[in-house]
Amino acid sequence: MRTLLLVSLLALGLSACGHETRKQPLPGPDILPDAAAVDAASDVPAPDSADVAPEVAAPDVQESLPMEPSDGYLARKAEYLAACAGNNGPGTGSGFYAQVCRVALGETDYEDAAFRAGLDKIQGREDTADFAMAAVLRLLYLNQSTDVLPASLVTELEETVQGFKYWLDEPGKDNMCYWTENHQILYHSSELLAGQRFPTQVFTNNGMTGAEHVAHATPRLLRWLDLRARYGFTEWHSNVYFNEDMPALLNLAEFAEDPGIRDRAIMVLDVMGYDMLNNYYKGLFATVHGRTYPSKLVEGGLKDSTTSAAWLQLDLAETWTSNSDFTASFMATSNRYFPPPLLEAVAAATRDRHEHRQADSWDVEEGPDLDMTYTADDDIIHWFGISAPIHPLVVTGTMDFIEKWDLWDGFLFGEIPEDLMGFVTPLVGTDQLVQLAEEMGVLSRGITLERMHTYTWRTPDYQLSGAQDYNPGGYGTQTHPWQATLSREAFVFTTVPGNFGGVDVGATFGSDWTGSWLPRVTLSENLGVIQYRTEDVAILGQYLDKGYSHAYFPITAFDEVHLGTQHWAIGRHDDAWIALWCDQPLQSVPDNQHELRADATDTTWVVELGSAEDGGTFGDFVADILSSNISVQEGVLTYDSPSRGLVQVGWEGPMTIDGAPADIGPYDRFDNARCHQLRGDRVVRIEHEGQALVLDFETPARRLHDLP
Repeated sequence: MRTLLLVSLLALGLSACGHETRKQPLPGPDILPDAAAVDAASDVPAPDSADVAPEVAAPDVQESLPMEPSDGYLARKAEYLAACAGNNGPGTGSGFYAQVCRVALGETDYEDAAFRAGLDKIQGREDTADFAMAAVLRLLYLNQSTDVLPASLVTELEETVQGFKYWLDEPGKDNMCYWTENHQILYHSSELLAGQRFPTQVFTNNGMTGAEHVAHATPRLLRWLDLRARYGFTEWHSNVYFNEDMPALLNLAEFAEDPGIRDRAIMVLDVMGYDMLNNYYKGLFATVHGRTYPSKLVEGGLKDSTTSAAWLQLDLAETWTSNSDFTASFMATSNRYFPPPLLEAVAAATRDRHEHRQADSWDVEEGPDLDMTYTADDDIIHWFGISAPIHPLVVTGTMDFIEKWDLWDGFLFGEIPEDLMGFVTPLVGTDQLVQLAEEMGVLSRGITLERMHTYTWRTPDYQLSGAQDYNPGGYGTQTHPWQATLSREAFVFTTVPGNFGGVDVGATFGSDWTGSWLPRVTLSENLGVIQYRTEDVAILGQYLDKGYSHAYFPITAFDEVHLGTQHWAIGRHDDAWIALWCDQPLQSVPDNQHELRADATDTTWVVELGSAEDGGTFGDFVADILSSNISVQEGVLTYDSPSRGLVQVGWEGPMTIDGAPADIGPYDRFDNARCHQLRGDRVVRIEHEGQALVLDFETPARRLHDLP
């Protein structure tokens, strides 16, 4: 029963924080620690040398070149703004974000139902109220220029802003999620902009003035921005949650009065665009995801929530997909933020060919080395941000935090069944709590979104991308560890399905197609090896998996498919082909054209991709694959790859190709032909065609200059 309690906390504590379909820390002593001691216009102090990665690049001293938005970006922005503003009135599916576009353009009519839905969510303090609040604040700031909203509506918007609960240390019950990465920046940015908008007004929820709210939000914002600049995102490459980080950053970029915050927000937006261009393929965020949902993967092809933003920012997709998109509506109504044209040029230059390595997030064990405690409130929030509330090092601080802020009957924690609540109080403050977390390490550590290393290999015909050697044997929540992509419909990945079913966490905690047992993924160019090893966990065994592993291999999406052996599935889409092998016999599923099953959980899979560009025909590829020698002996795969040579890899140790170790990590923050940022460095330098874009978070400054 105690074990089930832990699982309930694991599942409910983080993985179900709201997203659009349901409607963190490492810096050292250089980060401002005390909100009350921070002036609203303060900046990040100089870094402590102990907290800076070695060989940090010195700030550029060359004269900066002027930087203006490209004609292409301005054209996309105008196109989206017109489409978004035209989305108004009954029957149009108009949303709150479409009203943002209409106010920006000075339109005098608006959709009252859209406003009412957003205001009701905020005033009811519901989950995702912070999404709506970001829109309310943008509307108020934009309306200062256009003055098109009725005075009565403006008054209600202002009263809503002044009565909101901006952080969990404010009074009042609510059903809001504060702790994941995207929610943190949404709450902190809105608190800053609300306080800045009404500096002398006493806010009704906690009696603080607007200026005091600014002082409360400022150090938290600076810390969040600094973490992303130096260590990347904890919800790595999320095709859902990037679309919720970016609106908060766009609000700061457009409206923050503090230049240190404003400029850093602009540069984090650039970093996010750079992240996407390195991992996008044919308009698809086709890579590992720290958090995603089955609906984004297997319900009619890939459906990234980031598509409209990626198209608008860097032309990474063919067009926008939603005319009431959270990020795109905010970007289209922003003047201060525009993507550096150099990033657009890099996106175009790498569209068809690219090899990229990247590191995101941080490990729980890094806390002491980076001046991060496991007990302080502002630190606990960042451990929550990497899904580590039940990690053995954090669990005591988590329980104290929940008790301190009386969260047991609030969002998520209030959903824990009453018959389990009786086990909580006796465990708080005891060694038994830590012992239980240790005993359940496969989950308590498995769900934690720690330091992850992305590898991406892109050609004109396919992309192979995933998380190198990430936490093999752990149990994840919403993770998507790897993917081979030929098109929006023709893509392949594997999982061991979870079996939570009616426990009401299956949608986000060990579903059929996301989360569950994490494999050891090892990738090199066009070839990958994916190994699953499960373990028997007392009491939970029946929930953690369904006793088999499977592949998403959508037969109808391919032009040709060869299933002529028990172990190989081979497909062609246009001039690209993919071969997938499993050490257990593969079985098709009746009335199911997208799934191949292996009747075991502990399996080894091999994926190899090719194309007409490599020479030969699809028939040659099939013949070469089927005649290759491949086996798993004593846990070690040996594969004589037709394209790569002799591949060997086990559950531990290197992946070798013709005897030489492949580079499976660890990686630096960014590592490719145009950028090499050390992990922990506050300067991102991207070089292309004789110019360098320098994102200097130290100064802060965003600069462009010619290379010597």
